[in-house]
Amino acid sequence: MPSENKQPPLALKDQPERIRELTRERDALVTENEALRNALAAANLALREGEEHLRLIFESATEYAIFTLGLDGLVTAWNPGAKRFLGYETEDILGHSADVIFMPEDRAADVPEIEMSRAANEGCAADERWHVRQDGSRFWAAGMMMPLLDSGGELRGFLKILRDRTEQRREEERRRLLLRELDHRVKNTLATVQSVAAQSLRYAPNPAAFRKAFDARLLALARAHDMLARGGWEGAPLREVIERTLEPYATDGEAGRVSADGPPVLLAPNAAVTLNLALHELATNAAKYGSLSARGGRVDVTWTLGRRFNDDVPAVEIHWRERGGPPVRPPERRGFGSRLLERALPYESGGEVRLDFAPQGVECRIRLPLPPPPEKEGAP
Repeated sequence: MPSENKQPPLALKDQPERIRELTRERDALVTENEALRNALAAANLALREGEEHLRLIFESATEYAIFTLGLDGLVTAWNPGAKRFLGYETEDILGHSADVIFMPEDRAADVPEIEMSRAANEGCAADERWHVRQDGSRFWAAGMMMPLLDSGGELRGFLKILRDRTEQRREEERRRLLLRELDHRVKNTLATVQSVAAQSLRYAPNPAAFRKAFDARLLALARAHDMLARGGWEGAPLREVIERTLEPYATDGEAGRVSADGPPVLLAPNAAVTLNLALHELATNAAKYGSLSARGGRVDVTWTLGRRFNDDVPAVEIHWRERGGPPVRPPERRGFGSRLLERALPYESGGEVRLDFAPQGVECRIRLPLPPPPEKEGAP
């Protein structure tokens, strides 16, 4: 017996309409599928373009070392800038610990682990310290480590960016050194001025003589500081110190009264200041009582490289020689100039002085130790 719920078959007259409805539904599905395919293709293209854009950034940023690390600290990506600064080829460093770029003392102090922990907990970790290249040389890096998070906020690794700032670091160190040196020089200068004032007052017969001598010595001191300032306070050429001191006497109308001859020598700052004052005293004495006080008199200053009298330390020997002046007699008492030469100059520079009041003209031999050669650029 047939079931009462069985639906009667469609009438023939209704079938064309149903077919048209199914056709419309099929066409809508086809259109929708085509739109989805187009959207998917567009999304894939955008993803590829985005990945390509990121790859171009990653590969083109050669002024920066950019690399990524896994949670275990192993390198997962390495850009050309990293190869340029650190020396490792990509295939040699991938899968290896990034600890190799840290200095041994930093590795011993667990700096790489601390840096990753700080980046994970605080969102970034600054990195400004010395790093080591594959060849063992070192450079000062300034950079940052940041966490790599997935769409759910889960930590997947780390991104590190470094830049070589070695030259800037060395320049900063040089500025700090110069500031410390300048502070030291200013204090020394004040002490020198105080000493010159006291000694000038001690040996001056009256206030007018004191003022004249003190002013001249201050000018000599200023001349030495001017030479040092132009040389960045790294020293002063011996020839310039001598020629600047004797310049007023070389241009007083009589040619050939002074001469200076010797090899290139750079004096240490302290030695340059004290020697300049000492030569000023010798020149002043020569103009008052010695060879420069007489017509036809002259001063010859020569210097050679050698050693100090009492050891094997490299030194420059300076020979001051006066000729053509009145007969010389040893002074009855030592004045400011003699005390400066025989006491202050050896004390300040570690040099040695021999002063001779020979009848035919004053002679003075000075040996000054030479400063050590500067360190080579780029040395640790």
